[in-house]
Amino acid sequence: MAPVAQRPRGTQDILPVDQPYWDAMDHAAQDLAERFGYLRIETPAFESTELFVRGVGDATDIVTKEMFTFADRGGRALTLRPEGTAPIVRAYFDAGMQLEPQPVRLYYLGPYFRSERPQRGRFHEFHQFGVEALGDGSPLLDVEAIILGWNWFTAVGLGGVSLQLNSIGDEVCRPAYRDLLREHYRPHLSELSVDSRARFERNPLRLFDSKEPQDQALKRAAPRIVDHLCGPCAEAFTTVKESLEAEGVPFSLNPELVRGLDYYTRTVFEYQHVSLGGAQNALGGGGRYDGLADALGYKATPGIGFALGMERTAMLLKETKELAPVTPDVYAVAAAPGWHCWSVPKSVKEARRWCVTCG
Repeated sequence: MAPVAQRPRGTQDILPVDQPYWDAMDHAAQDLAERFGYLRIETPAFESTELFVRGVGDATDIVTKEMFTFADRGGRALTLRPEGTAPIVRAYFDAGMQLEPQPVRLYYLGPYFRSERPQRGRFHEFHQFGVEALGDGSPLLDVEAIILGWNWFTAVGLGGVSLQLNSIGDEVCRPAYRDLLREHYRPHLSELSVDSRARFERNPLRLFDSKEPQDQALKRAAPRIVDHLCGPCAEAFTTVKESLEAEGVPFSLNPELVRGLDYYTRTVFEYQHVSLGGAQNALGGGGRYDGLADALGYKATPGIGFALGMERTAMLLKETKELAPVTPDVYAVAAAPGWHCWSVPKSVKEARRWCVTCG
């Protein structure tokens, strides 16, 4: 008889042999985040669909192609969370955390869901370690978040990680830059991929997300947003770069880095690993999102955060280092009447006698 069901496509079983790597990632995340002053938060596995449409952006691939959306019994549209930032901004306001001393630092560990094409280290259900700092627009918080993520990879023992950095400006300087991009691409629209032609109309910054071969030459020749930042954005980016250099964190400037979510402003960053190769080399990343709260209908509130992919990190850890399961320090075997393997000695003396008795 054939099995009644198979593991759903795009999912995985995290087996006992894998658990030491996941334990190491969890422990490093909790230890580092709490030492940096971040407190743990957990949000529901599903939220109102509108939260992600308004927050992530209706022109993004996540909203247009990748969300798992369903209707509840009342006909309300709900979505399995595809990312963690918008739910945490909602929780921040729902709980009145905007009235607490700012910034509010939060971290999370948990599963997320996207209907992407499964590939090496990427699944429909995936896990992230993320942090969010809300209520303060200082670029030094950007630096804090970047260093925390950088230190996490060090703490789990993963080498070969690089940091990519860019600034995408804000709504003061970005409108003029969008016009420049459209001027650059307009004469070549017929040469672009179908997705890029749609992005040209809806959000030209998304053109930098394209991995299609026919789009690459135009992307490389496009004007760089870092050359068109307004004064405050340029000053903030200088602070981020100089602070990272002062902390000894190496980074590469990447003018094509925009990240895949519409809510980002100013600083964006990504952690990459050379062994992943090609267009799918990201282990995670993040950025500043000072306009997200306003887009969700709340009071405008600055924020900065990141999300790191645990599946790809675990995969690379398994390829580069060996972690053994944690084993007990003492084994007990019942070998005499009156002693049972579940008995707990009441004293050191009794413990010694118990060990001798058990052999």
